[in-house]
Amino acid sequence: MLLALAVGVAGCGYTTKTVLPRNIKTIYVETVKNKLKVEDIYAYQQGLEMDITNAVIRRLQQDGNLKVVEQPKADAILKTDLLSFEQEGLRFNQLEAVKEYRLYIVVGLKLVDAKTGETLWEEPNFTGDTEYFVSDVTSLGEQKAALQAVDRLAKNVVDRIVEDW
Repeated sequence: MLLALAVGVAGCGYTTKTVLPRNIKTIYVETVKNKLKVEDIYAYQQGLEMDITNAVIRRLQQDGNLKVVEQPKADAILKTDLLSFEQEGLRFNQLEAVKEYRLYIVVGLKLVDAKTGETLWEEPNFTGDTEYFVSDVTSLGEQKAALQAVDRLAKNVVDRIVEDW
């Protein structure tokens, strides 16, 4: 009985503390750079870079583990490249017209120590995605889905920064 209690009190090792080095308390988020290939521009939505940048900043502020600051005051710098923005059909009707899409946003991430220039970690293909149904107003569905994918991406990015999993 005591053993079970000791194991229960010890927990599973989950923590909400950041796993960044102790000297990293502030972060600067660079504006996302558009690195889409020319042939992938057809799916691009104007302003996506700023949407991603702002969403990551909002998420960092909500999380509270790191303070978002201007570059000269930052301990770390987040560099992000927009690599892909695409959609694929998920469900089709009997005439093989798409009824539901999955929208992907793929970015390359790099977290750099602002003082030393050392790369703390790098993720070459980091994603956010969402699904949406085709409606009579497809462009509105795509825009809403893009914002949902951006929010999911921002959550994933902040989780990667502070929790490292």
